[in-house]
Amino acid sequence: MKVPLSWLKEFVAIEVTPEALVERLTFAGLEVEGLTRIGSDFKDIVVGEVISVNPHPNADRLTLCDVATGRETVRVVCGAPNVRAGNKVPFAAIGAVLPNGMKIKSAKIRGEASFGMLCAEDELGLSEDHAGLMQLPCDIPAGTPLIEVVGGPDVVLTIEVTPNRPDCLSILGIAREVAALYGCRLNLPSIKFPETGPAADGPARSATHSVAGGLTVVVEDTEGCPRYTARLLRNVTIGPSPLAMRLRLARCGIRPINNIVDITNYVMLECGQPLHAFDLALLAEGRIVVRRATLGEKMTTLDEVERKLTPDMLVIADAQSPVAIAGVMGGAQSGILATTRDVVLESACFKPALIRKTSKTLGLSSESSYRFERGVDIGGVDWASRRATALMVAHAGAAAARGVVDCFPVEPKGRSIVCRFDRVRDLLGVDIQDNEIASLFEALTLTIVDRSKKSCTVKVPTFRPDLEAEVDLIEEVARLYGLDKIPSALPHSQFVSGSADQAPPERSAQARALRPGEPGVNDAFIRATIMCRDTLVGLGLTEIINYSLVSEKLLTLCDAARTAQRIVLPRPISVDQAILRDALLPQMIETLGRNRSRQIAEAAFFEIGRVFFRNDQQAYTEEEHVALGLMGPVGRTGYDKRSALAETDSFLWLKGILEALCRKLFIRVDERPAYEGQGAGLAFQELTVAAPPALYDLGCFEKNRAMVITLDGMPCGVFGLVREALRREWRLVEPVAILEIRLAPLLERVTTVPAAERLPVYPSVTRDIALRINNRLRHVDIVNAIWKIAPKELTTVELFDIFSSNEIGVGCKSMAYSLTYRSGERTLTDDEVNRLHLGLKDRLRNEISVEIR
Repeated sequence: MKVPLSWLKEFVAIEVTPEALVERLTFAGLEVEGLTRIGSDFKDIVVGEVISVNPHPNADRLTLCDVATGRETVRVVCGAPNVRAGNKVPFAAIGAVLPNGMKIKSAKIRGEASFGMLCAEDELGLSEDHAGLMQLPCDIPAGTPLIEVVGGPDVVLTIEVTPNRPDCLSILGIAREVAALYGCRLNLPSIKFPETGPAADGPARSATHSVAGGLTVVVEDTEGCPRYTARLLRNVTIGPSPLAMRLRLARCGIRPINNIVDITNYVMLECGQPLHAFDLALLAEGRIVVRRATLGEKMTTLDEVERKLTPDMLVIADAQSPVAIAGVMGGAQSGILATTRDVVLESACFKPALIRKTSKTLGLSSESSYRFERGVDIGGVDWASRRATALMVAHAGAAAARGVVDCFPVEPKGRSIVCRFDRVRDLLGVDIQDNEIASLFEALTLTIVDRSKKSCTVKVPTFRPDLEAEVDLIEEVARLYGLDKIPSALPHSQFVSGSADQAPPERSAQARALRPGEPGVNDAFIRATIMCRDTLVGLGLTEIINYSLVSEKLLTLCDAARTAQRIVLPRPISVDQAILRDALLPQMIETLGRNRSRQIAEAAFFEIGRVFFRNDQQAYTEEEHVALGLMGPVGRTGYDKRSALAETDSFLWLKGILEALCRKLFIRVDERPAYEGQGAGLAFQELTVAAPPALYDLGCFEKNRAMVITLDGMPCGVFGLVREALRREWRLVEPVAILEIRLAPLLERVTTVPAAERLPVYPSVTRDIALRINNRLRHVDIVNAIWKIAPKELTTVELFDIFSSNEIGVGCKSMAYSLTYRSGERTLTDDEVNRLHLGLKDRLRNEISVEIR
């Protein structure tokens, strides 16, 4: 937002240096990004009148101009295409120094003498326009010092306005802030103008209105357009706008066009309300309809580009076709022309999310859409219309029809917030008096409708949508009181373990600060998270960090079923950050795809972050999760990376990483039955087990290539291979393995001290067993069966071979296991081991359907 100080001072009279104002605004939450000085004292630069224009004898694009300077007539060689006899233009005499440092001297240009210079706006430092000479009003006498016409040096502030403060996207909004900061009076411009003709027809708050003169307005979509006003102005004269207005528009980065268009832009910058002017003669049947576009409908916008519209876009149409894209840009076929005589002035309020989506879809952004996307003041719509009408009456000779079309079917309910004085002091840590708090609210034009000894009730104006709760009012007090006046203190904390009476002697002072028996600070979870992160880094993974806000499109790509548990922001800053993520997997897949698109063929990532969702009772819930993702030949080295990547490779590597992580976090991974007091540890179950709440359903995984992770028998995560259709969204050709698991159960045993096991004293004996089994029988079923019938001397069971061939049989395979026996009491003899092994084989035949080879 560009703010010329000369314009700002018309609203609030302040006598401070620009640098002091910049500092004050920045501390009040309006960060000033830049300060630009424009113009100069224009010494030796006056208004010159072009007496005659003749061709240059030696150059086709140059002319010889005789210019009256008020004291004499001089010859000037000029190359501007718009120089005409009778023009009043800036003339820099010999010896003048332009704002860019150029000193004017007499010179011969292509053999002709030149005794000065006729100037364009950019050469005077007034704008960046170099299309031709700056045209000055014809009624200004020649020889008038230019500083009396355009004013002296000015300063333009560039202010970064946060998305929650749309009221500050105007000179008036910034003036309100400055008036409150300096305790000055806010001066508003006049909005009075004469009206002619009969009053407008139609009820005051209906969706359809008529105005005398044949204008009809219909609002079909009152949700997308909660308020629409239109005024009719007759007999306008199209011409250039006043010089002061053109200069202010240029300083704010807007190119002047003509008086009607310039006034709409001027008022938009002044009060933050975008306006649009239609030529009544170009509106079919004199009718305006606010509706959604129809499928396949097209229109050409003011930038001469044909736009294809969709049914979710809001348009302003006449009786036949769209004439403007609501809140974004007008149409070329209904714009203001040099022949325009009757103007329809539109001032409206549109739904921000609708305008934002339309702007993004079309790739079309404008000053209007920038403001509508953030929300305009619905209560200020008519004020802006009145202000523009008053300017058109004054500068375009318009005759304003009596009354206004105001389609405003549902007025918003007034909002009030109770602010407790003690709460203000507690949060800010300053002793600010009740009366001072109330006066700060009034300085911000926040009306106090009720007040007691302990609190006050503030009525929130419609131009402050950011004020929703008591804490917002307290923030306003802090801004105006002065953030630099709030005392700062070094952060401090107490590090205690357990209760106060259990604290170590070196922390006895901190411990005494706690009441006896009160729990102290427990940072076990934080330290466990650090251990988890360090372990994953040590296993070769790279940590990634994503935003907590994601797009609906990304979530739906990965899981279209669990929409009910999502938490949608009521007023998102963009469609790409509209929903709080309810899982980490979508962004993990997106990150892998983004890396693959940049020719990174191998990646191993992890993310530890928070997810948000609605539980079964629809209550908001948040959890810490950890996600892993593997892509490419992870774990391979050298020439081995060039061989084809089997789909099971990434799957098994990811499973191995999880098992290694669990071992580091003291979670059982082996397949032996747990002894008393020991958790069941890590296990994997089939897809028939429901995924835990807040984790994505198995719809984002390849069929039969995903498992549910259980810890101590409780489902707490999912992992598997990403389905092919989802990989194609990011052009991922090779298999991608992903995993997500809740962090809390993963870290439960980090702080426990595992029981020490005695070192074996007696030697072990190993025996092998080969089984011919049906292909449907799983390894886990075999291992569980072995442990179920195993003697106490059996210590380990390891698979070391899988073999299938025609000799084994159709639909069958051979699996070989190594079994280790050891006694804790004595050395086992070969006969004892053979007897134990044969007994296990016999019982295994009865336990499961296998053939011992």
